[in-house]
Amino acid sequence: RLLDIVAGELGLDRVAFRRMNLVPQSAHPWALPTVLEMHLGTETDSGDYSETLARCLEEFDWDAKAAGHSGKLIDGRWHGIAVGCYIEGGASGPREHARLDLLADGRIAVHVGSSSVGQGVETVFTQIAADALELPVGSIAAILHGQTDTLKEGFGSYSSRSTVLGGSAILDAATKLRAAWREAAAERIDCLPEQILQDGDRLTGPDGRVVTLADLGPLQLGFDGVFASSKRTYSYGCHAVHLSVDPGTGHVAIHDYMAVEDVGRAINPATLHGQTMGSVVQGLGGALLEEFVYDDQAQLLTGSLADYLLPTATDFPHIRATVLDNHPSPNNPLGAKGAGEGGIIPVGALVANAVADALHRFKVRPNHLPLSPPKVWAMIQQAS
Repeated sequence: RLLDIVAGELGLDRVAFRRMNLVPQSAHPWALPTVLEMHLGTETDSGDYSETLARCLEEFDWDAKAAGHSGKLIDGRWHGIAVGCYIEGGASGPREHARLDLLADGRIAVHVGSSSVGQGVETVFTQIAADALELPVGSIAAILHGQTDTLKEGFGSYSSRSTVLGGSAILDAATKLRAAWREAAAERIDCLPEQILQDGDRLTGPDGRVVTLADLGPLQLGFDGVFASSKRTYSYGCHAVHLSVDPGTGHVAIHDYMAVEDVGRAINPATLHGQTMGSVVQGLGGALLEEFVYDDQAQLLTGSLADYLLPTATDFPHIRATVLDNHPSPNNPLGAKGAGEGGIIPVGALVANAVADALHRFKVRPNHLPLSPPKVWAMIQQAS
């Protein structure tokens, strides 16, 4: 909200005002303010923030919507648009552990300290392990996440860290395991490890003899991996929204929502796209629907889902998302950045700015959420 308010008071275009305040690509790493109580200091890692802003404006068709809808009364509803940029800090340390074991049948068991909490890391970890081992994904027998009984320690899932730290630990363990089975195959074939050619689970020596991973299964090869980092990753992006407000009821309808995010490197684009869409919906639910309401006796009035109003597919059907991976992070070997929370970060302020744009002639300036129909209606009546 503050950027739109300041831009308006200075007589500046809100897009131009944001553009002039973006950290330029040449300025990374950019030191961020220190959290004094905890003495936490951090800095951005990489990116071109202006790129996601430009992409979002283009795909949203900002100029056309600004000319045809911003502050306009159309079919009895006031229309507004808004745009907002954000960064998402993720990959909190200090470290993560993993272990890869070659099973008797030649497949691989992956143990990792990062836990699955519904974000789809089983698929992502499978891809990382299979790619690092040069095996098909079917060769990964199991992803045993949160398995601290088989690991020295594990730090779990929070702060968008699972792929960056857990995935990098898997990569470390996979590098050791792959080197070990090449040495074991070379010993059986009587050649140098660097002479071994791998094709899936087949290890071939210079004389054409073949050793399979199943042949090496009885050796019980297994290696621990760890990735430690004191530097966070920063995905970033830009969102834009077009909405309308019914002045008679205060109802807010979303007509178009566009999200663009750069995540450094997208390990599984489909999973990431789903996370982004889900995060946007969660943000819209918080911006427009969800609220703990109490009466004057401190009794909760929204204690059921019938009253609390979680968002459904019919509430926000017009959401679009584009995921980029143009600027890998230099802070981990995967080049990935935490991205699970990016979809929700700008939503509340974005919706508030768009409502303010729609109702600017009423001088409505939202400063709290959710913007439920009764609250928006009351703001219109007070302003009138």
